[in-house]
Amino acid sequence: MLLNIHTHQPCPSGEQTIPSFGLHPWQVTAQWPDVLARLMQQVQADKPSGPFLVGECGLDRVCDVPYQLQLQAFQAQIKWAGRLQCPLILHCVRALDDVLRLHRAATQPWIWHGFRGKPEQLRQLLRAGFYVSFGWRYNAESLRSCPPHRLFLETDDGPAAIGPLYTQVAAERGIAVQALAAQVWENWEHIADGDRALSV
Repeated sequence: MLLNIHTHQPCPSGEQTIPSFGLHPWQVTAQWPDVLARLMQQVQADKPSGPFLVGECGLDRVCDVPYQLQLQAFQAQIKWAGRLQCPLILHCVRALDDVLRLHRAATQPWIWHGFRGKPEQLRQLLRAGFYVSFGWRYNAESLRSCPPHRLFLETDDGPAAIGPLYTQVAAERGIAVQALAAQVWENWEHIADGDRALSV
């Protein structure tokens, strides 16, 4: 079974994703407190049967949503993840300083989704304790240098099947697909148990 940590598509046979609940920064409006409250009530009522993620949530300086609204909604979801003891899946565009500042006070692991940055940025995130998820578009050097215990894979809005990405990443990192798949599941089990990231 291949884990797709973040997708907006139904998973094909032989693949699995982790449910996630949150307000994307693009979807934040002035009514976000009511929207988030309803979402929190729905999650509490539905009682997901297994671990899940809060998000995708975060900050995006390129979208049209006022940044202060994004900040407020994101901070509320950080607190929600802490209360639930759930990992958080992060969307960040040109807001690294604020994300790093907010992360310092977080009590749950964060996964940076769709990471495309250079190795220098990767090292900065790893030092801060982040996990990193790679999709189809990635910096090859960053992918190769990411420690195996911090690595996730995703398709996001791309093609539903993640199997070809596992094949590509395994070849890039010089390991077997089965070993990569086992490592990604081990990473999820580690953070789903509420453990914070270990040292780089």
